[in-house]
Amino acid sequence: MTPLSGFGTAAEHDELPSTDPGALDRLRRFGGNKLLSEMISLFTTAVPERLGAARAGLQAGDARVTELALHSLKSSSAQLGALRMQRLSEEGELIARTGSLVGVDLLVTQLESEYPSVQAWLERARTAVSP
Repeated sequence: MTPLSGFGTAAEHDELPSTDPGALDRLRRFGGNKLLSEMISLFTTAVPERLGAARAGLQAGDARVTELALHSLKSSSAQLGALRMQRLSEEGELIARTGSLVGVDLLVTQLESEYPSVQAWLERARTAVSP
């Protein structure tokens, strides 16, 4: 597989773990089950909006809008342990930061494909901590 603009390959993303349960444990230790549940709710509400903003930036050819949407998605993904989403977002952010959008469409498509499994994983985690 060829690198996407020199930032890695799609196969490399597939070889890495998708999620990190330890991130959820750290949030739970820091703020309890209530904080963890609220963070999951915020994430599952925000991801579709951020992916939509990234798509809108791509369609408009606006690298800055795309970069900002992916930066925000990268940060929240990292906080909740959505590792593959974090890496894909970071790769897209770095490309867009150069002013280019070459290869970013594929990364956003991969993010859109990854999100349902991350959402299901987070919902299972939230259910496990709900009273």
